[in-house]
Amino acid sequence: MKIKKYKELILLIFLSLIINFSTINTYPVLDRDEARYAQSTKQMLETGNYKSIKFQEELRSKKPVGIYWLQAITVNILSQEILGANSHKQYNKIWKYRFISCLFSFLSCLALYLIASKVFNKNIAFLASIILNCTLLFIIESHTAKTDSVLLTFSVISMVLLCGYFKGIFAKQYDFYFFLLWTSIGLSVLVKGPILILMVLFSIIFIYFFKKNLKWILNTNPIAGIVIIITIVMPWFLSISGAEQSSFFTQGIKRDFLDKLIGVQESHGAFFGAHTLSIFLLFFPMNLLLFPSILKIIRELKSDESFFLLAWIVPNLFILELIPTKLPHYALPLYPALALIMASYITDQVNDKKNSNQAIISIFISNLLYILSFTILIVFFLHSLKQYSSSATYFYYLAIILLLLLFITSVFINFSFSKIKSFYYQSFIACVTSIFIFSYLLPKLDKVWISKNIYETLKKDNINFYSDNIVTIGFNEPSLIFMLGTKTKILFALQEDFFEKKLYKYIILEKKYLNEFNKLLKVKKYDYKLLNEFNGFNSAKNKWINTLVFKLN
Repeated sequence: MKIKKYKELILLIFLSLIINFSTINTYPVLDRDEARYAQSTKQMLETGNYKSIKFQEELRSKKPVGIYWLQAITVNILSQEILGANSHKQYNKIWKYRFISCLFSFLSCLALYLIASKVFNKNIAFLASIILNCTLLFIIESHTAKTDSVLLTFSVISMVLLCGYFKGIFAKQYDFYFFLLWTSIGLSVLVKGPILILMVLFSIIFIYFFKKNLKWILNTNPIAGIVIIITIVMPWFLSISGAEQSSFFTQGIKRDFLDKLIGVQESHGAFFGAHTLSIFLLFFPMNLLLFPSILKIIRELKSDESFFLLAWIVPNLFILELIPTKLPHYALPLYPALALIMASYITDQVNDKKNSNQAIISIFISNLLYILSFTILIVFFLHSLKQYSSSATYFYYLAIILLLLLFITSVFINFSFSKIKSFYYQSFIACVTSIFIFSYLLPKLDKVWISKNIYETLKKDNINFYSDNIVTIGFNEPSLIFMLGTKTKILFALQEDFFEKKLYKYIILEKKYLNEFNKLLKVKKYDYKLLNEFNGFNSAKNKWINTLVFKLN
């Protein structure tokens, strides 16, 4: 009887565990953000300095320390070995750093279910949690060792609780919900700076503009809440040195935050509306229901919960569209609101026994959007296999057959059965798609994993990654430093005194420097053996490069 009572929660936990944890160790570390976060955390573990954030010798203060602490704790627990001779072997396993993103993605779905059950209702909360757990962008971020999944958890907790305060569910008192709300916002600052604070403010301003009501905010005890945020954030900030504080303001506040508001960083610019388009694509496979769900919620603006969900989405999405620097994961904190809107729509469809023309049109439009996004996904998969895999022939045709079968079956299900049956089938597709991408597609793209190829070459030579000196010339992605070790030397060009002291036993060389390298070898009369040569695609720089690995005889 108890199992039946908690069957929805059990199902949610089971699905979430499969999607978030089953494939975190199937592909190498990603460039550049994931590798940078992981390497900086690894250096904390190596040095025992948990205040300073560094990438090799350079201060890395683009984000506060929270994500690095979370990763460090997790890696330490999972490594089960103290720093020593085998530390590199223990600390260069990327799945250990991804574990915290998987865990917080799991917690996001769990928090959405538990809190939304109180603020909305149990059916909407359950469906919304499943929807969020199955979306493509959510799954991608849950498998990446960086800040976004952690921020998502705090966004879910704080925004759904605020919706509860807006509806008048929570009273003005210092209770569990009060502490949960402000602690979540405070911890989010330690992870990603003021992002969640700004999102909350934009939503409040939007509500005030249309409702002319701020009394509900007073029920959250905002003055006490601000004290909680300061109490959480200030100890770390005051503990770091003056130079590190200055670096944080320069790199974190100015370069990483303010500069993104006024210009395009690292070629990540896009047109106005790019985020909206990415949502319709990256909400796959649930994107088939986005359009009719949004139409439904617009018709119900008199409802407090509907209006709050729009206040969660509209102003923040508009701000994101105005910012020149655009990356798809910026919109991830809006996905729980979209999931709740969609869950509300599905619930109404299930309860409504009438076959109105409006419902038929919604289904038709939904399926058109679904077909479009699925087609794009198939094209992307097949293009990736053809371009970036050296052994793709068999797998290429297998992928075509699998994706087409899923596609045909999905269209049949959507047109033939009820919305709720269609919904559960899309959840199944999300699981299959997730396992397919992370267990089969990504590992097969061997031409993309340049750093892994270099690592495997050196490993075969029985290299000691801490005692043997390694230098890389040309190819300098963070993934290489993470895999080969912190002491790996980066050079951007060959120097005249390069071989003077025989400092480097292993040399990783981009082929464009080969002629110059050979000339220096003849002058110095050193003998370097070629261990491997391969052509790969540097995804971070969007170009093909030829890489050679040499060993000093």
